Formats: sequence, structure tokens, C-alpha cells
Amino acid sequence: MRNTGVMTVRRSARSAWLARPEADRDAWNAFRTAAGSVIGQVDADLQANLKVGYTDIDALLHLASADEQCQRMAPLARAVSRSPSALTRLVDRLEGRGLVSRRRQSPTDVSVEITPAGLDLLADAAPLILSQVEERFWSRLTPDERDALTSICRKLLGGEPPVC
Repeated sequence: MRNTGVMTVRRSARSAWLARPEADRDAWNAFRTAAGSVIGQVDADLQANLKVGYTDIDALLHLASADEQCQRMAPLARAVSRSPSALTRLVDRLEGRGLVSRRRQSPTDVSVEITPAGLDLLADAAPLILSQVEERFWSRLTPDERDALTSICRKLLGGEPPVC
């Protein structure tokens, strides 16, 4: 027996997507594909050379730039676009490698601090990241295109400046 309710929802979602102007669909698809491609290549390079992923580096970068190189778990989860449980697993992995340490103020109030080993890893990762970003991002855009993209991204973020 077919579940016609699910089929109706699927058809409805597809119809809603196709009802958008083609330019809207093209813009969204280009944005997500381009971002995924650049980040995916950076991630692959980091994995191959340092056995660490882009998400790990992203968390370490946020910690390194935070006051006292330390941040509470909830704001860090928001900063790296992870759920609290996903961030806990990420921090477990980083802590296991000696890249971060936890500070418990109470059973529910936990902060994460980057360690000297975490800072060393960021120093090792920087040339790899810069090389990939240069090759796959900066070199492909004119200064005017970079300015326009920055303006668009800030608008999408609600005017917040990018953090890194």
C-alpha cells in the first residue's frame, strides 16, 4: 500500500521549488555548490595532510580569536553551526588529541579553551588553507566581485561581520 500523504508532500515540495523563478533556483544552487566545493577541497587537504577536518579547524579558529582563547559551549556551537550534541562530539575528539581542554564552572556550564597544541595545529593548517582559498576562491574573483560577495554575505547574515 502506498503512502499517498508522503507522495503528496513530495510533489508539493517539488512544485514549490519549481514555482520559484529559475534565477532564484540557479542562485541558490550555485551558492551551495560553490561553498560546498571550496570547503570540501579545504577539508580534503586538511584531512590528507594533518588528519583534521575543516569543522575542527573552524572551531579552533573561533577559540583562538575568542577572549582568553576560551568560549562557552553554547556560543561556540552557534559559531560553528553545530547542534550542542554535535559540538560535544567535536570537542571530545579535539580534547582527545590534546587540542582543547574543558573548564567546568558547574555541571552544566562548560567552557572550551584552545591549548598550545591547538594553536600549533592552526599554524600548520594556515598555509594549507590559504593555498586552497587562493586557488579556489580569491584568484577566481576580481576585487569588485569579492566586495560584492562580501556585501551579499553580510546581508544574508543580517549585517553581522564574518568571524574568523
